Amino acid sequence: MKYFLTLLLMSFFLFSCEGDDDVCVSGEATPRMKIKFKSADNKLMTLENIYVDVNYGGTSLVNVVSMAKADSILVPLRVDDSSFTEIFVRTQEKGTVSKMKISYDTKSKYVSPACGFKREYENVKAVLETPNPVTNVELNQNQIINENKTHLYLVF
Repeated sequence: MKYFLTLLLMSFFLFSCEGDDDVCVSGEATPRMKIKFKSADNKLMTLENIYVDVNYGGTSLVNVVSMAKADSILVPLRVDDSSFTEIFVRTQEKGTVSKMKISYDTKSKYVSPACGFKREYENVKAVLETPNPVTNVELNQNQIINENKTHLYLVF
């Protein structure tokens, strides 16, 4: 009887775990904003260097991208109750900075017990507040629900 009880308990522990709920994978988290780059003549381009800082509501900026030879980047937006994210872009480490304000409406979507909730962004708008080196912004998608499509183009 003692061995039967031990075997029963071990079987319970082995079969009670579900692989799908253990780890949050397969892109179910809050999507980042996908940004690509264009030249003034409207052609896609690769930048030699790109540096992106984001204001997540604190007193200091957070560097989220420092990359060479970039044709696109993924920038995480704020996940709190703020209705906008400020993004600062430069092409040199100590160069001039372009400031953009990305405004949106957010909604929370339940994903799973392991992932919890994710944020989705709707009615997205982009305003270039300080040009140079970025000369214009072109919104390609007015909602951010995944990272598959390009959401924004920066024109240099």
